Amino acid sequence: MNRFPLLSKTLIVAFLMILLAIPLAMVREVISERTENRQQATEDVARAHAGAQVLTGPVLHVPYTETYTRTVVVDVEKNTKRQETVRESRVATVFPSLMDTRSRLTTETRWRGIFPVTVYNSRHDSSGRFVWSAVAPREKGGQIALGQPWLTLGVSDLRGLLGRPVLTLAGQSLAVAASPATEQLPLPLAAPVDVALLKPGTTLDFTLGMDLAGTGRIGYVPLADDNRVTLSSAWPHPSFGGDFLPRQRDVSDDGFEAQWSVPSLSTQAQQQFLSADKERPALDSFSVALEDPVDVYRLTERAAKYGMMFIVLTFAAFFVLEMVKRWRIHPMQYLMIGAALVLFFLLLLSLSEHLDFRLAYLIGSTACITLLAHYLRHVLGGWRAGLGMGGLLVALYGVLYGILISEDNALMMGSLLLFGVLAAIMVATRKIDWYNVMGSGAEMPSKQAAQTTVS
Repeated sequence: MNRFPLLSKTLIVAFLMILLAIPLAMVREVISERTENRQQATEDVARAHAGAQVLTGPVLHVPYTETYTRTVVVDVEKNTKRQETVRESRVATVFPSLMDTRSRLTTETRWRGIFPVTVYNSRHDSSGRFVWSAVAPREKGGQIALGQPWLTLGVSDLRGLLGRPVLTLAGQSLAVAASPATEQLPLPLAAPVDVALLKPGTTLDFTLGMDLAGTGRIGYVPLADDNRVTLSSAWPHPSFGGDFLPRQRDVSDDGFEAQWSVPSLSTQAQQQFLSADKERPALDSFSVALEDPVDVYRLTERAAKYGMMFIVLTFAAFFVLEMVKRWRIHPMQYLMIGAALVLFFLLLLSLSEHLDFRLAYLIGSTACITLLAHYLRHVLGGWRAGLGMGGLLVALYGVLYGILISEDNALMMGSLLLFGVLAAIMVATRKIDWYNVMGSGAEMPSKQAAQTTVS
């Protein structure tokens, strides 16, 4: 290998980069573990407070019995027949023709150890209208007898109810309670309705007021023919999701207000609700998540993904400068420099759990750059060289931060960085006689060698 010093050095540096991939992978495992701990903390708070909420209904549930007479053949050969009376139980489901909901959210932060969890209390005031039409018999001559009607509604987590919902229908106050198990109602809350109200062609106006607590997300299922929802909150960082985005929204540092308008023609929610399958499909919905705009674990994970590129670029810069400047950097010194680069990501994770991510990144990068500049000052034999390499590291950390905060432009910035590094290497090594370098080790100038020895 002494005959080919450049090849041997290249193999050693490549081996060191592979070796450093092990602690880098361990750092990513720590990030994943902390992310899971944060998720567990959110689940613990949700278990004690209330989970994410989705509001469904109200829906008018009317059981009825159809009685009709049918002819049954008793003996085919004798052509004898008899009449029998049949009673069949069915259910008529009526969705609101209009539902207008106005909701207000107030948020607060709960702590589980070092992990913050955003919870909310909300007030919902809804008004709408049902139109009752007579149930048409399915069989000729069938007679319809209505059973006990119910007005049903649902929330995802009943523990979030801060009081009994206040419900009125056609001016009558209805007592909302848990759905009776014997009735097999489709939603967990129900109120009995006076059957006398159900006259063909009757318009039944309703109002619903409800106070609800939850964690992280709130959503709505558009079951009415015309669904309108207005949601406002002082939370400045809403994340709109689900199957429908708001038609209008106003987001500022003081909070947000969003308005949805969803007609039944735009959604399959009614058909999904009426599905006869035992496992009803997920209903169409729209929602707002109260997410932290700066997820330190996601940002740290993204930073760690660029860790190997960080090491490769730094080692490549040192390797090229070894040839251009006639520096001599021992493999053990490469290893220590790489260890400092890997440690930065662990330092970033630990600091960002307690500080703002930008401040944590500044402190972590400053500490690593200062350490490496001081170390390289002795390795390279002077402050000038150490500060020069420190400046290179400042540029690399700066580019990495730009990639982290600009996810949409990450690919472009990463590509430009790699192109710039390649261009710099090609320019710096354009005058090197590679045959001579590959064949034998070039002797360092005596002055540089002496300076390195003294250092």
